[in-house]
Amino acid sequence: LETVWWCSIRVCDTTRTLEIICMGNTCQSGNTADMAAPHLIYAPIAGRAELIRLIAAAGGCEITENSNMENFGKPTIKETGESKMDYLSPSGMPLLSHGELKMSQSGAIETYVAAIAPKYKDLTVQQRAVDNMYQGIKEDILFNCAKAIFTTQKTDKDKAKQDIIDLLDKWFAIFEDKVPSDGFIHGLGFPTPADLALLNITTGFMPFGAAKKCAGYDFDKWAKVKSLCERTAAAPGVSQYLQSSPYTAANPFGL
Repeated sequence: LETVWWCSIRVCDTTRTLEIICMGNTCQSGNTADMAAPHLIYAPIAGRAELIRLIAAAGGCEITENSNMENFGKPTIKETGESKMDYLSPSGMPLLSHGELKMSQSGAIETYVAAIAPKYKDLTVQQRAVDNMYQGIKEDILFNCAKAIFTTQKTDKDKAKQDIIDLLDKWFAIFEDKVPSDGFIHGLGFPTPADLALLNITTGFMPFGAAKKCAGYDFDKWAKVKSLCERTAAAPGVSQYLQSSPYTAANPFGL
């Protein structure tokens, strides 16, 4: 039985057309009417695509998505028959196409979507570097949460639980020290990928929520991080995405 979801994230002002094209290192105005929106290929879970979706929603970048569990671990994309090697991936996801561009790797896709998002067009190189840093930390945490719930837990549940607690305590102590008490990480009037990465960790079920459940972990004990994530979740575009997303809380593995 084939299960496919098509999702179009439209968080831009519907009275305007998106007029940002990324060319080299410079975002320039242009007419995107002749260029389809970036198209994301993943599965109907949070996983390694949730931050991409959040960046698109917060940054005002329309994307479309094909989500199908049957594409996990396969060398081709079921719906199109394309080889994932065309995206420089042997079998993994997420994947993104935009015009002639085809790419893989979640961090690279996150950075690309942020680069073409209208709301982020004026971010400095330093601000983008900090965003990339938080994106990378999110990936480290994601990998180790997935390892605990899918591998370690099979043979030693107590070790899996302690590994998760140690992992989250280590990183959240750092976050709690660094994030602002008010506003957002860059001091702007809107969240950027750095803020969204923390929201992703604290709200996406797969694998973060599953790890939290396994360990009985309480994110709320980190008051500053909790407040930042609440502000980020309430931001324009983000709140609409979270209210309508079928992916954020999805738990198809029954964990």
